[in-house]
Amino acid sequence: MDRNEYKTLSSFYPIKAVVEVKEIGKGISSDAKLVVTSIEKYILRRIKDPKQAITEYKVSKVLSRHNISPEILLSVSHQPFIEFDGGIYNLQTFISSHNREHKINFYDLGRTIGIFHSELQRIDGLYEQADRFSLHEMWERLKQNNGFPNLVFKGELQKMVERCFTLNHENNCYIHGDLGKWNLLFGEDNIYIIDFGEVRRGNNHFDMSAVISSTLDWSQENVVIFASLHDFMKGYKSNFAQFDWTLLSESLALWFTRGIVALLNHNGIDARNCDSVKLMIDRKNRLEGIIKAIIETP
Repeated sequence: MDRNEYKTLSSFYPIKAVVEVKEIGKGISSDAKLVVTSIEKYILRRIKDPKQAITEYKVSKVLSRHNISPEILLSVSHQPFIEFDGGIYNLQTFISSHNREHKINFYDLGRTIGIFHSELQRIDGLYEQADRFSLHEMWERLKQNNGFPNLVFKGELQKMVERCFTLNHENNCYIHGDLGKWNLLFGEDNIYIIDFGEVRRGNNHFDMSAVISSTLDWSQENVVIFASLHDFMKGYKSNFAQFDWTLLSESLALWFTRGIVALLNHNGIDARNCDSVKLMIDRKNRLEGIIKAIIETP
């Protein structure tokens, strides 16, 4: 769609006339634009296919009742998407957020993620998405990189990957699949989850590892992070009972390891990325130590 064509959205959706369209950016499973009407604001997202649109609509419909997700609108033809100019789009309500300066309440964060996992188990007809970041596939690709043999941390990374290959976590629920801070909106009173283009069966601790690792303030002392993890656990278990510190520690190792291999594959092996990898390994080790202390605390 060009800028003028976007203004025809009011013929596809029961909304007021569009007065402005602004670029927002592109994500992994979609790209988005801000749509401004004379009364409301919306987010228009180009997505992969109708199956993703149906899954996202069903998830958002349930979560919006708890006020933890934007609502996705039905078109005038009662579909959760529109087809235009060879693309598939959905439209969702706009939520104002303040991610950068907001101090996170980890009890509320855990509670929100617990509601998400609990409610997704009650939804029928979700289409699972393939895991596009399979560690096995990414690892094989990385080993073909000419710079791989000279990686300073190659031995440590190989041990991390091999450890992850031994994990056999139960696929006990539907998961978001990419539930980092980049897919959370922090409103005045609520935390909102967005972008359900990676939803699939998995282990709930995998989502928690993404949330925790991306929302912690790493400049804080271990005792503060210790308390934040406890608060998260309490909030989470208030809505979804399946929480295990050992599984969380293992899932964090998996999340960091996948992130490292994906970074090196996508951005290349250079000094800057190697510094980022070292930081990620340090954070993984730090969290594992904190969780070990939690487990050992009477």
